Amino acid sequence: MKGFHLWYLLLAACLSGQPACGSHPSSSDGGADAGDGFNRPQPRCLQPGPGPYKLHFTDVTTALGLGPEDLRITGSGATVADIDGDHWPDLALTRGQSQRDDPADPAGRYRLLRNLGGEGFQDITFSAGLFTAADGLSTRASSFVVFADVDNDGDPDAFVAVFEDADNSTSLHDHSRIYLNDGSGRFAPAPSQSFTAAATDPVVSAAFLDYDHDGFIDLYVGHHYARYGYLDTAVQDGLFRGDGSGGFEDVTGSAGLATVPPNSFTLAAGTNHKPTWGVTACDVDGDGWDELLASSYGRQFNALYHNLGGSFEDASQASGFAADDNLGYADNQFFLCYCQAHSGDDYCQGAASPAIACTGLENAWRPGTDDQPWRLGGNSSNTVCGDIDGDGDTDLLQVELAHWHIGGSSDRTELLVNEGFPETPFSRPGNEVTGLTREHAGPDWNEGDLGAALADLDNDGRLDVLVASSDYPDTFSLLWQQQADGTFDEIGQEAGVRLARAHGIALVDFDRDGDYDILLGTSLMRWSADDDPPRPADAFAHLLRNDTGQSANRMVFHLEGAGPPEGANRDAVGTRVEVRAGGRTFVREVISAHGLTGFQHDRLLIIGIGQACSADEITITWPDRHNSRVSYSDIPSNYVVIIRQGQPPVFNTLEQYARP
Repeated sequence: MKGFHLWYLLLAACLSGQPACGSHPSSSDGGADAGDGFNRPQPRCLQPGPGPYKLHFTDVTTALGLGPEDLRITGSGATVADIDGDHWPDLALTRGQSQRDDPADPAGRYRLLRNLGGEGFQDITFSAGLFTAADGLSTRASSFVVFADVDNDGDPDAFVAVFEDADNSTSLHDHSRIYLNDGSGRFAPAPSQSFTAAATDPVVSAAFLDYDHDGFIDLYVGHHYARYGYLDTAVQDGLFRGDGSGGFEDVTGSAGLATVPPNSFTLAAGTNHKPTWGVTACDVDGDGWDELLASSYGRQFNALYHNLGGSFEDASQASGFAADDNLGYADNQFFLCYCQAHSGDDYCQGAASPAIACTGLENAWRPGTDDQPWRLGGNSSNTVCGDIDGDGDTDLLQVELAHWHIGGSSDRTELLVNEGFPETPFSRPGNEVTGLTREHAGPDWNEGDLGAALADLDNDGRLDVLVASSDYPDTFSLLWQQQADGTFDEIGQEAGVRLARAHGIALVDFDRDGDYDILLGTSLMRWSADDDPPRPADAFAHLLRNDTGQSANRMVFHLEGAGPPEGANRDAVGTRVEVRAGGRTFVREVISAHGLTGFQHDRLLIIGIGQACSADEITITWPDRHNSRVSYSDIPSNYVVIIRQGQPPVFNTLEQYARP
């Protein structure tokens, strides 16, 4: 029906005599030549009116055979890759576990699903080789899986991550490993190699990038505690330089990313090993080189490393990215319990009475530690990059867990606005200003934000904010739609995307109609008997079809780098795309895997342009040795523009691009 809807709008626009329809002279292949060496197709213009547009999503999980009675898809994490090269996005779901599964009686610890032309999915979990154990047994463990073309042969390979800490390292059969794709969606393990400098490998996140612009994909890996809660067991995050064949070399130290064990000096400076949750790579300063960002758990400072052209400097504190500036702890309930037991302490003069029962918590707050700036940040889970305010630079959404009993100093999920990084720190206008506020069911609230995405879901040209909040009662997915004035309204319930205990997000145009649909995972953590809604029978995932975005004009890009020695990586990770249309400029970057337990979205880059029928100009900046730039003018909307570095653009309709 969505295809019919698009066809009807196009037909109505042309029949109404709008000049945009058929405004170019025809050529022998149905296109028009503007004198720059390639043919443009006829425009396909929609007339949506001014945005934003009313968002609506339909849960199609059951209709596509993914529900509890059919394939029974479950997972707390979700990633997307076109593993077989048919241009239909395939899905991987994981549950963050470190155990093997049994093909004869699978527990659904991980799933790999092939897209059958937008009409359904085929379960290929145990036939594609992605979860085949290197020791010859039938399956391997996978805490999460993310994809990139690490050998530059034109298909996505996989990093299959396994979380190893002090509690499970002696019982594990499997370790984090690269699996190589033969091009048909069949995977085989690359030679074994280590992705940690420690005895254990508590890998929780991974980001692909080309940090040195040599044309090969590199890998940045985030590590948590080796023993949960013990700061002195935090493991150094690692940068691994790809050799183009599936092998990686640890370059953490030589690239300027080394951290050191915690002590009073390193903690204050933020140079210590941290319990990282999410890592992200994106170009924050717009110079073509991706920065590295690490979101830290335990109210530790977050880390931002400025890329100086293949090496890094720590800009965490100077940029204001490390934490917000709220250093108060007078409303921290653990502090108030401490003061109730130590009323004569100088710290406690004028302290209020605690609002919780303090039995056993008399010393849960520690003077000299819990009053220090490095302990007054957030439980940060993820950082998401995007030009949120439309001024051409990269802003950040910092994603946080927060609890009422910790008080106001615990950072909340909020926007960090780029004011000229690295010369000028990020500003934090605050959620009351931006509109990223939320209601709580009671005074004892929790915000369990474990992931987020920035995406223009209605294709009006403005990025919207989708947050997956989980693991606590009354937490769910939230959708803030950006308004014309740059503020945000939360519309998750009315838009059909509110899901209890949402955990994991993948943006995927599963039906190839030119807008981002949403795959949401769920968590089974911390449910209680009186929860509303009640605990589900399993951690079921949900695929939500976008019923709005296909009705607005958009530019859709499939980008491929030329590869080494002079070209960009084949995946085009790190490529910057600027679109000038309708008097506005839209800037997006090709960002690969990132975030806590692997967030990864559709390869197609969809840029909404709202009412505009074409782009006056598009500019592509490739992450190669020269930061090569190429521009094209007068590009019609609503096509897939296939741009292979060094070649003229090719235009496909969505129907041509992805055929069943």
